[in-house]
Amino acid sequence: MKDDLERRAREQDMLRVLAVQGGHAQAALESASKAGASADEAIAKAEAALRARGMALPPRPSVKASGPMEMPATRPWDEIIAEARAARPGEMSFDDILTPEQQAAVKARLDGWGAEFEAPHKLTAYDYSVAGVAGVLAGLADVFLVQVPRHPGFLGSEASEGGWLSNLMKDAFGSILPQDKISVLENAYKVPYDVSRNGILDEAVAGLGPRTHRLHSLGHDPILGWIFGVWDILNGSMSTIGKDGSVLIQNVPGAEPVQLGVDIFMRIIEALQSVAGHMASDVATSAGLPPPLFALTQFLQFGDFKGRNMAELSQAMYRSGYDFRHFLSGGVCVALIEVIVRIAYFARELQEGKDFMAALPFGDNPRLRTGLLLAHTTAAAINAGKVAITKNPLSVNYAQWLAFFRYLLPQMHWLLVGKANARRRFMQGKLDDGWRDLDQSFKAEFNLLPAAGIVL
Repeated sequence: MKDDLERRAREQDMLRVLAVQGGHAQAALESASKAGASADEAIAKAEAALRARGMALPPRPSVKASGPMEMPATRPWDEIIAEARAARPGEMSFDDILTPEQQAAVKARLDGWGAEFEAPHKLTAYDYSVAGVAGVLAGLADVFLVQVPRHPGFLGSEASEGGWLSNLMKDAFGSILPQDKISVLENAYKVPYDVSRNGILDEAVAGLGPRTHRLHSLGHDPILGWIFGVWDILNGSMSTIGKDGSVLIQNVPGAEPVQLGVDIFMRIIEALQSVAGHMASDVATSAGLPPPLFALTQFLQFGDFKGRNMAELSQAMYRSGYDFRHFLSGGVCVALIEVIVRIAYFARELQEGKDFMAALPFGDNPRLRTGLLLAHTTAAAINAGKVAITKNPLSVNYAQWLAFFRYLLPQMHWLLVGKANARRRFMQGKLDDGWRDLDQSFKAEFNLLPAAGIVL
């Protein structure tokens, strides 16, 4: 409150100073104009008198400064404010400084700058149509092609043969990585964090078992594994999140830490290779790898679905076939949106005359980003309806929701913080351009003075 009052007082002082100094400047201009008019009138009379007597007009002398130009003495700001307060003691507004015509001109210019700033962010009917079509197509693909993973029965529900796209993805991985290749990879890339029972560990991990150990072991996560898997290999440890949300990093009996020395970078590269090889050995097995970041759901110790909280529900989903392969099948819907929206954006930019490189649908383009958000929002809404109708958590398209939040969070930051800052920078840039133009105009006028016979 105090800060607002101080800011308001400063604004009033600025308006008073502008009003008083503007008055001084206007009076000086009027005085100079009158003096100039009187001088021109006197010169005209003298020239007329000379012509009447048949005398030739002498050339006008150049105006030269009598000596070095002296800058006017500056006064303290407090003195200027005190003078302004005494001259204009009342409440001030822009009506005391600018005429209605001047205010209208300023508002028109500011509105024009605002429209110029909003133009790259404003969606057209074309953008809305593309986003809607892409979102609906992705949603329909999720409903009819992805469906749910193949499972023998989920929490008392009937068994399912799985969606066509989900089964296709699992069959494709099975063809690429048959059992004989899996066995070779398992033997070649043994890792310390691949412990499936609590019996050999010093501290038990809640929920750890043969069907769930990859969910709880962070080294098996398709994203987190590149960090925690390398850490565990170098330290002979196992990093886990239990189904009770507990985080536990412990040494694995029989696993020795890697001796690091001058070849530390080579050790890290070897560890990365081991993580990749071990993931490849697991991805096509019956349990498969968990979806990316799915281990973090063990922190969700709330909710109630048939007597299970969110952490226990996600564990049951993984045991029922909701693995990395099913995640990829849902990711096809995400890819469909990305391809449709980006190609449509690229075609529109080319049609509007942009060159090839400028039209590429990449980077942080506001219109493209907003169109993608709308399309993913549409697809996510359709998936939410699918879950609500089936009442089956296995119907969740995890990849689609990750994509939705991937665009939603930056957009929320843009609307709440980024847009105001960007608008302020844009407007300040326009003002700076105006000052530069004014400075160039003054320089041009100054350079014309010698041609007018005025030498300073």
